[in-house]
Amino acid sequence: MNDRRRWRCLCAYDGTVFAGWQSQVHGNAIQNVLERCLEKIFHQPISVVGSGRTDAGVHACGQVFHFDGPLWRHGVDNLLRAINSNIPPAICVRAAAPADSTFHARFSATGKRYDYYMVDGFPHPIARNFSFPLGGGPFDAEAFRRAAALFLGNHDFSSFSNRGSEKNSCRTIVRSELLPSSGGWIYRVEGTGFLHRMVRRMVGALLEVARGKISGNDIGKRLLAPGTWPALPVAPPQGLFLKQVFYARHGAEEMGLDPGWKCDAPATDFIKNFFDHFGCSHQPLGGGFSPIGR
Repeated sequence: MNDRRRWRCLCAYDGTVFAGWQSQVHGNAIQNVLERCLEKIFHQPISVVGSGRTDAGVHACGQVFHFDGPLWRHGVDNLLRAINSNIPPAICVRAAAPADSTFHARFSATGKRYDYYMVDGFPHPIARNFSFPLGGGPFDAEAFRRAAALFLGNHDFSSFSNRGSEKNSCRTIVRSELLPSSGGWIYRVEGTGFLHRMVRRMVGALLEVARGKISGNDIGKRLLAPGTWPALPVAPPQGLFLKQVFYARHGAEEMGLDPGWKCDAPATDFIKNFFDHFGCSHQPLGGGFSPIGR
């Protein structure tokens, strides 16, 4: 009789104070925190496997992980209560469900969605760790949109990642768009997978286009002929959110959630409302202060 069970879990975190998702020697990564918590609950070492890593300072509304542990006979609600009462408030495990042994948080994933939040002018102090300030400089939204569309399709993204991070650097992007939001913008990108720092390098390149420092053709050249190109800026981490991880199986219904929730809707709405409300505290062109929100 198998006395172990696999669990799949959905978690959110404020990445500001953590050294990213992936386990670190000094123990200040989100994976470290979760593993220490689960060891305390199950009284034995537990390994956590995430859908992928996020950098230090990057946030998540829909990170997925799995772990194998001894049989838990106290119900899902009590498991969630046990986990969340033993981790810092900057992390929350939002859902959990038993999984069969074929489920793998990373290898079963079919895609991911990220949002990058940008504020016109300067953000409200409360939002400074959750958005990137455009600072009142030039920002050509249409140029950003046109350049963002160049990422759509299957490309070799080695020029937009830390070199050598993956043997296969080809990825398929199915969504790449700039969305208006009160007081700023949201860049939304969705694809089959992403290389290390790929999204932040994509955003950094798009910001250079929007500021008139490079053209969309410069992005196109890097996609058509990956090679040793001059380095482009890497967008700061605080504006980036992992919003959702997609699975062909093991969807929201199997986690005991409303299928319309799609694993991230409540947190997404909260972040968007937060961004709309606290996004922009200073209007640089007018020289004065605007009321919070609209």
